[in-house]
Amino acid sequence: MTLTLRGLAAWPILPRMKRLLAAVLAVLLLPPLAGATLVVLVPSADGLVVAADSRISILGAQCDGQFKIVRLTKPARTVVMVTGDALFVQPPGPHETDFCHYVEAAPRLLDIAAVARGYLEQNSDSSKPSLEGLGQACAQAAGRFRRGHPDTFQPYAGKEIFSVIVASYDPGSRVATMRNFVVRIHAATHEIQAGRFAETTVKPEDRRGVWTYGETGYVDRNVYAGFGRKYLAAPTLDFILTARPVGEVPMGESAAAAVNILQAASTTTHTVPAASGIGGPIEVVLLGRKAEPEQIEWVAR
Repeated sequence: MTLTLRGLAAWPILPRMKRLLAAVLAVLLLPPLAGATLVVLVPSADGLVVAADSRISILGAQCDGQFKIVRLTKPARTVVMVTGDALFVQPPGPHETDFCHYVEAAPRLLDIAAVARGYLEQNSDSSKPSLEGLGQACAQAAGRFRRGHPDTFQPYAGKEIFSVIVASYDPGSRVATMRNFVVRIHAATHEIQAGRFAETTVKPEDRRGVWTYGETGYVDRNVYAGFGRKYLAAPTLDFILTARPVGEVPMGESAAAAVNILQAASTTTHTVPAASGIGGPIEVVLLGRKAEPEQIEWVAR
């Protein structure tokens, strides 16, 4: 974006106001980010159900239809999702007003979803690509971006920047695997580092359940235990509270629970806003017997 103070000299602007304007323009010149929000994973007897909202936030605008489940050419039955601030694009021109349209084709300065896809596909010969290796690749990509745009990451000191979730399914053992980590900036050293590596495996005999990533704190506080609980349907509450083994749960029940939780979170944000917005059309896929993820069609309730 090309913004200047040209034309302002004719106005009697106080020094404090000049400094304020300069600060505002400096913010506008930073690469805008597109933050992503909520992912819900629910194992079933037929495979692992993966659902995500499609809302991102950029330059104050909330844009829907930005689907977040990244399909891989390999390894089979594997998808990756990224939540948080993991997409930074070239600043728009001074006459750009439709930021949602712009972000679809804007040049990517940092795209962690693309980094994760590239790493997993290039290392697919292993039955389980290294999560630590993927974390290092993502942290290094963020570091390269910071070297070119050092001011952009200043607000993230001591905080998480984004998280990466890798979901997979083995039809032979019928085991669903969910692996994730975060990338953050160390408060003292300002080093960009990957951490909190975690892996969850769910077997057919395990208790059914729901795993959320992204705005998990918001869902815990405001949906499961707060105002938005009333938007959870009775079958969803039964799914969460009543113990049944995964091997007895049809895919349809798992998909319905995942979608309802996303819908409830989205509706709750109308009253209690979330940090980065939750909403838009919901995408649902099944990692099952087929090598490629299967799109699940569902009817809004």
